[in-house]
Amino acid sequence: MSLRVAAGTLFGASGGAEGEARPIPDVGTGAGPEGTAKAAVPTAGGGRTALRAASILSAAFLAVGVAGSVSLVDASEARSEPGKPSPGHLRELEGVEERVLNGSPKNPYHQVVDNSNARNFEAKGYRSKQAGEGAFGGGYAVATENAGPVSFEFEVPETRHYSVWARWPSGGQNAEAARMGVPSAGGTEWEELDQSRDGGMWVRIGAYEMKKGRRDIRLESGGGRAVADAVMIVGDALVGRDGRTASVADPYDFAADEEDRSPYDSASLPKSSTTTKAAGGPTGADVLRVAKRHLGTRYGHNSCRNGVREDCSCHTRLVFKKFGHGFPDSPVYQWNMDRGYKFYGKSLLRAGDVVFHDLSGDGRLDDHYADHVSIWAGRGNIVHASSYFGKVVVSEEKYLGGYWGAKRFGLR
Repeated sequence: MSLRVAAGTLFGASGGAEGEARPIPDVGTGAGPEGTAKAAVPTAGGGRTALRAASILSAAFLAVGVAGSVSLVDASEARSEPGKPSPGHLRELEGVEERVLNGSPKNPYHQVVDNSNARNFEAKGYRSKQAGEGAFGGGYAVATENAGPVSFEFEVPETRHYSVWARWPSGGQNAEAARMGVPSAGGTEWEELDQSRDGGMWVRIGAYEMKKGRRDIRLESGGGRAVADAVMIVGDALVGRDGRTASVADPYDFAADEEDRSPYDSASLPKSSTTTKAAGGPTGADVLRVAKRHLGTRYGHNSCRNGVREDCSCHTRLVFKKFGHGFPDSPVYQWNMDRGYKFYGKSLLRAGDVVFHDLSGDGRLDDHYADHVSIWAGRGNIVHASSYFGKVVVSEEKYLGGYWGAKRFGLR
Protein backbone atom coordinates (compact mmCIF):
# COMPACT_ATOMS: atom_id res chain seq x y z
CA MET A 1 0.00 0.00 0.00
CA SER A 2 1.34 3.45 -0.91
CA LEU A 3 0.90 6.15 1.73
CA ARG A 4 0.78 9.69 0.35
CA VAL A 5 1.79 12.68 2.43
CA ALA A 6 2.21 16.29 1.32
CA ALA A 7 5.84 17.18 1.94
CA GLY A 8 4.94 20.85 2.12
CA THR A 9 2.68 20.19 5.10
CA LEU A 10 5.39 18.38 7.07
CA PHE A 11 7.76 21.28 6.62
CA GLY A 12 5.27 24.08 7.30
CA ALA A 13 4.55 25.00 3.69
CA SER A 14 0.81 24.81 4.09
CA GLY A 15 -1.09 28.02 3.28
CA GLY A 16 -2.27 30.14 6.18
CA ALA A 17 -5.20 32.47 6.60
CA GLU A 18 -5.62 35.45 4.31
CA GLY A 19 -3.13 38.19 5.06
CA GLU A 20 -0.74 35.95 6.96
CA ALA A 21 2.86 37.01 6.37
CA ARG A 22 4.25 33.76 5.00
CA PRO A 23 6.26 33.53 1.75
CA ILE A 24 4.78 31.51 -1.09
CA PRO A 25 7.24 29.25 -2.87
CA ASP A 26 7.56 29.27 -6.62
CA VAL A 27 7.47 25.49 -6.87
CA GLY A 28 5.10 22.82 -5.60
CA THR A 29 5.92 19.71 -3.63
CA GLY A 30 7.65 16.77 -5.23
CA ALA A 31 5.41 14.15 -6.76
CA GLY A 32 5.27 10.80 -8.43
CA PRO A 33 3.01 9.66 -11.27
CA GLU A 34 -0.51 11.14 -11.41
CA GLY A 35 0.52 14.05 -9.19
CA THR A 36 1.04 12.05 -6.02
CA ALA A 37 3.81 12.62 -3.49
CA LYS A 38 4.75 9.13 -2.36
CA ALA A 39 6.61 7.93 0.71
CA ALA A 40 8.44 4.77 -0.36
CA VAL A 41 9.40 2.06 2.16
CA PRO A 42 12.77 0.43 1.34
CA THR A 43 12.78 -3.37 1.50
CA ALA A 44 16.53 -3.93 1.52
CA GLY A 45 18.40 -4.01 4.82
CA GLY A 46 16.14 -6.26 6.91
CA GLY A 47 13.52 -5.67 9.56
CA ARG A 48 15.27 -2.76 11.28
CA THR A 49 15.13 -0.69 8.09
CA ALA A 50 11.48 -1.48 7.60
CA LEU A 51 10.75 -0.64 11.24
CA ARG A 52 12.60 2.66 10.93
CA ALA A 53 10.62 3.49 7.76
CA ALA A 54 7.36 2.58 9.47
CA SER A 55 8.25 4.94 12.33
CA ILE A 56 8.87 7.76 9.87
CA LEU A 57 5.51 7.13 8.21
CA SER A 58 3.76 7.11 11.59
CA ALA A 59 5.34 10.46 12.42
CA ALA A 60 4.27 11.77 9.03
CA PHE A 61 0.65 10.79 9.68
CA LEU A 62 0.83 12.48 13.08
CA ALA A 63 2.18 15.65 11.49
CA VAL A 64 -0.61 15.62 8.94
CA GLY A 65 -3.17 15.19 11.67
CA VAL A 66 -1.75 18.24 13.51
CA ALA A 67 -1.40 20.42 10.43
CA GLY A 68 -4.90 19.53 9.26
CA SER A 69 -4.36 20.78 5.70
CA VAL A 70 -4.13 17.54 3.75
CA SER A 71 -6.98 15.12 3.16
CA LEU A 72 -6.10 11.65 4.44
CA VAL A 73 -8.69 10.15 2.12
CA ASP A 74 -7.05 11.68 -0.92
CA ALA A 75 -5.37 8.40 -1.79
CA SER A 76 -8.69 6.74 -2.52
CA GLU A 77 -10.33 9.86 -3.96
CA ALA A 78 -7.68 10.44 -6.63
CA ARG A 79 -8.19 6.92 -7.97
CA SER A 80 -11.93 7.32 -8.45
CA GLU A 81 -14.14 9.67 -10.42
CA PRO A 82 -17.18 11.51 -9.01
CA GLY A 83 -20.59 10.08 -9.82
CA LYS A 84 -23.07 11.50 -12.28
CA PRO A 85 -24.35 15.05 -11.76
CA SER A 86 -27.72 15.43 -10.07
CA PRO A 87 -30.80 16.51 -12.05
CA GLY A 88 -30.47 19.91 -10.38
CA HIS A 89 -26.95 20.40 -11.73
CA LEU A 90 -28.07 19.35 -15.20
CA ARG A 91 -30.91 21.87 -15.14
CA GLU A 92 -28.38 24.60 -14.47
CA LEU A 93 -26.77 23.84 -17.83
CA GLU A 94 -30.02 24.56 -19.64
CA GLY A 95 -31.17 27.99 -20.68
CA VAL A 96 -27.85 29.35 -21.98
CA GLU A 97 -29.79 30.99 -24.82
CA GLU A 98 -31.92 32.84 -22.26
CA ARG A 99 -28.93 33.89 -20.13
CA VAL A 100 -26.55 34.96 -22.90
CA LEU A 101 -27.87 37.73 -25.15
CA ASN A 102 -25.57 37.31 -28.14
CA GLY A 103 -23.25 34.94 -29.92
CA SER A 104 -19.63 35.25 -30.97
CA PRO A 105 -18.65 35.10 -34.66
CA LYS A 106 -16.30 32.35 -35.76
CA ASN A 107 -13.79 34.85 -37.15
CA PRO A 108 -14.30 38.02 -35.11
CA TYR A 109 -13.04 41.42 -36.19
CA HIS A 110 -9.84 42.47 -34.47
CA GLN A 111 -7.37 45.33 -34.61
CA VAL A 112 -4.05 45.85 -32.85
CA VAL A 113 -2.48 49.27 -32.27
CA ASP A 114 1.19 49.15 -31.31
CA ASN A 115 3.42 52.03 -30.22
CA SER A 116 5.25 51.75 -33.55
CA ASN A 117 2.05 52.58 -35.47
CA ALA A 118 2.56 56.26 -36.28
CA ARG A 119 -0.92 56.68 -37.75
CA ASN A 120 -2.92 55.27 -34.83
CA PHE A 121 -0.62 55.89 -31.85
CA GLU A 122 0.16 59.22 -30.19
CA ALA A 123 2.12 59.67 -26.97
CA LYS A 124 3.42 63.14 -26.13
CA GLY A 125 6.08 63.20 -23.45
CA TYR A 126 6.93 59.50 -23.85
CA ARG A 127 10.36 58.10 -24.62
CA SER A 128 10.71 55.17 -27.01
CA LYS A 129 12.49 51.99 -25.92
CA GLN A 130 13.65 49.33 -28.35
CA ALA A 131 13.87 46.37 -26.01
CA GLY A 132 11.99 45.00 -23.04
CA GLU A 133 11.02 41.74 -21.44
CA GLY A 134 7.76 40.78 -23.10
CA ALA A 135 7.35 44.00 -25.12
CA PHE A 136 5.10 43.53 -28.14
CA GLY A 137 6.76 44.25 -31.47
CA GLY A 138 10.17 44.64 -29.85
CA GLY A 139 9.63 48.12 -28.46
CA TYR A 140 7.47 50.30 -26.21
CA ALA A 141 7.18 53.86 -24.88
CA VAL A 142 7.77 55.06 -21.32
CA ALA A 143 6.25 58.15 -19.73
CA THR A 144 8.51 61.05 -18.74
CA GLU A 145 7.69 63.74 -16.15
CA ASN A 146 5.92 65.83 -18.80
CA ALA A 147 3.89 62.96 -20.26
CA GLY A 148 0.36 63.59 -21.44
CA PRO A 149 -2.33 61.00 -22.17
CA VAL A 150 -1.59 58.30 -24.77
CA SER A 151 -4.03 57.68 -27.61
CA PHE A 152 -4.60 54.31 -29.32
CA GLU A 153 -6.99 54.94 -32.22
CA PHE A 154 -9.21 52.15 -33.59
CA GLU A 155 -11.67 51.72 -36.43
CA VAL A 156 -14.81 50.11 -34.99
CA PRO A 157 -16.70 48.49 -37.90
CA GLU A 158 -20.06 48.02 -36.15
CA THR A 159 -21.73 48.75 -32.87
CA ARG A 160 -21.37 45.75 -30.59
CA HIS A 161 -19.42 44.52 -27.54
CA TYR A 162 -15.66 44.20 -27.99
CA SER A 163 -13.06 42.58 -25.77
CA VAL A 164 -10.19 44.95 -24.97
CA TRP A 165 -6.73 43.51 -24.32
CA ALA A 166 -3.57 45.41 -23.41
CA ARG A 167 0.07 44.57 -23.14
CA TRP A 168 3.14 46.02 -21.45
CA PRO A 169 6.64 44.69 -20.71
CA SER A 170 7.61 43.46 -17.26
CA GLY A 171 9.17 46.06 -14.97
CA GLY A 172 9.24 46.76 -11.25
CA GLN A 173 9.19 50.53 -11.88
CA ASN A 174 6.06 50.40 -14.04
CA ALA A 175 3.02 52.37 -12.93
CA GLU A 176 0.95 50.70 -10.23
CA ALA A 177 -2.07 52.90 -10.86
CA ALA A 178 -2.14 53.80 -14.54
CA ARG A 179 -5.59 54.46 -16.00
CA MET A 180 -7.08 53.28 -19.27
CA GLY A 181 -10.15 54.99 -20.70
CA VAL A 182 -12.33 52.92 -23.03
CA PRO A 183 -14.97 54.69 -25.17
CA SER A 184 -18.19 52.77 -24.50
CA ALA A 185 -21.69 53.56 -25.73
CA GLY A 186 -22.50 55.17 -22.38
CA GLY A 187 -19.33 57.29 -22.21
CA THR A 188 -15.68 56.71 -21.36
CA GLU A 189 -15.14 53.94 -18.81
CA TRP A 190 -11.90 54.28 -16.83
CA GLU A 191 -10.06 51.20 -15.60
CA GLU A 192 -7.06 51.14 -13.25
CA LEU A 193 -4.01 49.16 -14.43
CA ASP A 194 -1.23 47.88 -12.21
CA GLN A 195 1.52 47.64 -14.80
CA SER A 196 4.01 46.36 -12.23
CA ARG A 197 2.25 43.00 -12.59
CA ASP A 198 1.23 40.70 -15.48
CA GLY A 199 3.85 42.04 -17.88
CA GLY A 200 4.82 40.30 -21.09
CA MET A 201 1.40 38.89 -22.01
CA TRP A 202 -1.99 39.97 -23.31
CA VAL A 203 -4.12 41.02 -20.32
CA ARG A 204 -7.89 41.33 -20.57
CA ILE A 205 -9.10 44.82 -19.60
CA GLY A 206 -12.78 44.01 -20.09
CA ALA A 207 -15.61 43.99 -22.63
CA TYR A 208 -17.39 47.16 -23.74
CA GLU A 209 -20.11 48.17 -26.14
CA MET A 210 -18.45 50.44 -28.71
CA LYS A 211 -20.22 52.48 -31.35
CA LYS A 212 -19.28 52.29 -35.00
CA GLY A 213 -16.59 54.78 -36.09
CA ARG A 214 -13.08 55.86 -35.09
CA ARG A 215 -12.56 55.52 -31.36
CA ASP A 216 -9.68 56.37 -29.03
CA ILE A 217 -8.57 54.23 -26.09
CA ARG A 218 -6.51 56.41 -23.76
CA LEU A 219 -3.78 55.69 -21.22
CA GLU A 220 -2.72 57.95 -18.35
CA SER A 221 0.11 57.69 -15.82
CA GLY A 222 -0.28 57.04 -12.11
CA GLY A 223 1.87 55.62 -9.31
CA GLY A 224 5.03 55.24 -11.38
CA ARG A 225 6.03 55.30 -15.03
CA ALA A 226 3.20 54.39 -17.38
CA VAL A 227 4.19 52.07 -20.21
CA ALA A 228 2.51 52.32 -23.61
CA ASP A 229 3.02 49.18 -25.69
CA ALA A 230 0.01 47.67 -27.46
CA VAL A 231 -3.80 47.51 -27.23
CA MET A 232 -6.15 45.19 -29.12
CA ILE A 233 -9.92 45.05 -29.63
CA VAL A 234 -11.71 41.83 -30.63
CA GLY A 235 -15.38 41.57 -31.61
CA ASP A 236 -15.96 38.32 -29.72
CA ALA A 237 -17.44 39.38 -26.37
CA LEU A 238 -20.44 37.57 -24.91
CA VAL A 239 -22.93 39.49 -22.77
CA GLY A 240 -25.12 37.96 -20.08
CA ARG A 241 -28.62 39.10 -19.22
CA ASP A 242 -27.33 40.14 -15.78
CA GLY A 243 -24.58 42.31 -17.32
CA ARG A 244 -21.59 40.01 -16.94
CA THR A 245 -19.31 39.63 -19.96
CA ALA A 246 -16.82 37.08 -21.26
CA SER A 247 -14.23 36.71 -24.02
CA VAL A 248 -14.07 33.56 -26.14
CA ALA A 249 -11.32 34.28 -28.71
CA ASP A 250 -7.64 33.63 -28.03
CA PRO A 251 -5.78 36.97 -28.41
CA TYR A 252 -2.64 35.12 -29.48
CA ASP A 253 -4.47 33.90 -32.58
CA PHE A 254 -4.44 37.52 -33.76
CA ALA A 255 -1.24 38.99 -32.35
CA ALA A 256 1.73 36.93 -31.21
CA ASP A 257 5.44 37.70 -31.28
CA GLU A 258 8.22 35.19 -31.77
CA GLU A 259 8.84 35.19 -28.01
CA ASP A 260 5.16 34.37 -27.39
CA ARG A 261 5.70 30.90 -28.77
CA SER A 262 5.53 28.45 -25.90
CA PRO A 263 7.29 25.07 -25.96
CA TYR A 264 4.31 23.75 -23.99
CA ASP A 265 1.83 24.86 -26.67
CA SER A 266 2.59 22.97 -29.89
CA ALA A 267 -0.03 24.98 -31.79
CA SER A 268 2.06 28.14 -31.29
CA LEU A 269 5.17 26.59 -32.85
CA PRO A 270 6.04 26.14 -36.53
CA LYS A 271 6.39 22.52 -37.64
CA SER A 272 10.16 22.94 -38.04
CA SER A 273 10.60 24.51 -34.60
CA THR A 274 13.47 23.37 -32.41
CA THR A 275 12.26 25.35 -29.37
CA THR A 276 13.01 23.51 -26.13
CA LYS A 277 11.41 23.83 -22.72
CA ALA A 278 13.09 26.38 -20.48
CA ALA A 279 15.51 25.00 -17.91
CA GLY A 280 13.77 26.93 -15.14
CA GLY A 281 10.39 25.37 -15.89
CA PRO A 282 7.14 26.81 -17.21
CA THR A 283 5.81 30.28 -16.42
CA GLY A 284 2.31 31.48 -15.71
CA ALA A 285 2.24 32.86 -19.25
CA ASP A 286 2.95 29.33 -20.54
CA VAL A 287 -0.03 27.99 -18.59
CA LEU A 288 -2.30 30.71 -19.95
CA ARG A 289 -1.16 30.08 -23.52
CA VAL A 290 -2.29 26.46 -23.17
CA ALA A 291 -5.46 27.34 -21.23
CA LYS A 292 -6.61 29.84 -23.86
CA ARG A 293 -6.31 27.22 -26.60
CA HIS A 294 -9.50 25.78 -25.10
CA LEU A 295 -11.50 29.02 -25.40
CA GLY A 296 -14.89 28.47 -27.01
CA THR A 297 -15.02 24.74 -26.20
CA ARG A 298 -18.54 23.68 -25.26
CA TYR A 299 -19.31 23.17 -21.58
CA GLY A 300 -20.50 19.73 -20.46
CA HIS A 301 -20.32 17.24 -17.61
CA ASN A 302 -20.09 14.13 -19.73
CA SER A 303 -16.77 12.59 -20.78
CA CYS A 304 -13.79 14.97 -20.55
CA ARG A 305 -12.78 15.48 -24.20
CA ASN A 306 -10.15 17.98 -25.28
CA GLY A 307 -11.73 20.65 -27.48
CA VAL A 308 -15.09 18.85 -27.59
CA ARG A 309 -16.72 19.10 -24.16
CA GLU A 310 -15.17 20.31 -20.91
CA ASP A 311 -16.38 21.23 -17.45
CA CYS A 312 -14.29 23.27 -15.02
CA SER A 313 -12.11 20.47 -13.62
CA CYS A 314 -11.76 18.82 -17.02
CA HIS A 315 -10.32 22.08 -18.35
CA THR A 316 -7.74 22.43 -15.58
CA ARG A 317 -6.92 18.73 -15.85
CA LEU A 318 -6.21 18.99 -19.58
CA VAL A 319 -4.19 22.19 -19.23
CA PHE A 320 -1.89 20.99 -16.46
CA LYS A 321 -1.40 17.61 -18.12
CA LYS A 322 0.78 19.54 -20.57
CA PHE A 323 3.05 20.43 -17.65
CA GLY A 324 3.40 16.90 -16.26
CA HIS A 325 0.70 17.15 -13.57
CA GLY A 326 -1.96 14.48 -13.20
CA PHE A 327 -5.18 16.08 -11.94
CA PRO A 328 -8.31 14.14 -10.95
CA ASP A 329 -11.47 15.34 -12.69
CA SER A 330 -13.16 17.14 -9.79
CA PRO A 331 -12.61 20.54 -8.13
CA VAL A 332 -12.94 18.82 -4.74
CA TYR A 333 -10.23 16.26 -5.51
CA GLN A 334 -7.99 18.87 -7.13
CA TRP A 335 -8.13 20.94 -3.93
CA ASN A 336 -7.57 17.94 -1.65
CA MET A 337 -4.84 16.20 -3.65
CA ASP A 338 -1.41 16.33 -2.06
CA ARG A 339 0.29 18.35 -4.76
CA GLY A 340 0.62 22.09 -5.17
CA TYR A 341 1.04 24.84 -2.58
CA LYS A 342 -2.22 26.01 -0.98
CA PHE A 343 -2.74 29.65 -0.09
CA TYR A 344 -5.73 31.88 0.55
CA GLY A 345 -5.02 35.57 0.04
CA LYS A 346 -6.46 36.93 -3.22
CA SER A 347 -3.76 39.60 -3.37
CA LEU A 348 -1.17 36.82 -3.73
CA LEU A 349 -2.70 35.40 -6.92
CA ARG A 350 -0.60 35.48 -10.06
CA ALA A 351 -0.96 34.20 -13.62
CA GLY A 352 -1.28 30.42 -13.83
CA ASP A 353 -2.48 29.82 -10.26
CA VAL A 354 -5.42 27.43 -9.83
CA VAL A 355 -8.39 29.08 -8.09
CA PHE A 356 -11.24 27.39 -6.20
CA HIS A 357 -14.77 28.58 -5.36
CA ASP A 358 -17.45 27.19 -3.07
CA LEU A 359 -20.31 27.93 -5.46
CA SER A 360 -22.68 25.62 -3.59
CA GLY A 361 -22.50 28.12 -0.73
CA ASP A 362 -22.45 25.48 1.99
CA GLY A 363 -19.18 26.63 3.55
CA ARG A 364 -17.36 23.53 2.35
CA LEU A 365 -15.58 22.59 -0.85
CA ASP A 366 -17.21 19.20 -1.18
CA ASP A 367 -19.59 19.31 -4.17
CA HIS A 368 -18.00 17.82 -7.29
CA TYR A 369 -20.39 19.60 -9.66
CA ALA A 370 -21.58 22.78 -7.90
CA ASP A 371 -18.13 23.90 -6.69
CA HIS A 372 -15.67 25.38 -9.15
CA VAL A 373 -12.04 25.53 -10.27
CA SER A 374 -10.39 27.95 -12.71
CA ILE A 375 -7.01 29.42 -13.73
CA TRP A 376 -5.98 32.95 -12.76
CA ALA A 377 -5.36 35.07 -15.86
CA GLY A 378 -4.25 38.36 -14.31
CA ARG A 379 -6.02 41.61 -13.42
CA GLY A 380 -9.01 39.92 -11.81
CA ASN A 381 -9.70 37.55 -14.71
CA ILE A 382 -9.94 33.76 -14.83
CA VAL A 383 -9.88 31.24 -17.66
CA HIS A 384 -12.48 28.56 -17.00
CA ALA A 385 -15.23 26.34 -18.32
CA SER A 386 -18.32 28.39 -17.48
CA SER A 387 -21.74 26.78 -17.08
CA TYR A 388 -23.26 30.29 -17.25
CA PHE A 389 -21.85 31.06 -20.70
CA GLY A 390 -21.84 27.40 -21.79
CA LYS A 391 -18.23 27.61 -22.99
CA VAL A 392 -14.62 27.93 -21.90
CA VAL A 393 -14.16 31.68 -21.52
CA VAL A 394 -12.11 34.44 -19.94
CA SER A 395 -14.24 36.43 -17.51
CA GLU A 396 -13.97 38.32 -14.24
CA GLU A 397 -13.53 36.33 -11.06
CA LYS A 398 -15.79 38.76 -9.19
CA TYR A 399 -18.82 37.20 -10.88
CA LEU A 400 -18.29 34.08 -8.76
CA GLY A 401 -19.06 34.00 -5.05
CA GLY A 402 -17.53 31.84 -2.37
CA TYR A 403 -13.82 32.28 -3.06
CA TRP A 404 -12.15 29.36 -1.27
CA GLY A 405 -8.41 29.48 -1.96
CA ALA A 406 -5.78 28.73 -4.57
CA LYS A 407 -2.91 26.42 -5.44
CA ARG A 408 0.41 27.03 -7.19
CA PHE A 409 2.13 24.35 -9.22
CA GLY A 410 5.84 24.96 -9.77
CA LEU A 411 5.78 28.01 -12.04
CA ARG A 412 8.56 30.51 -12.54
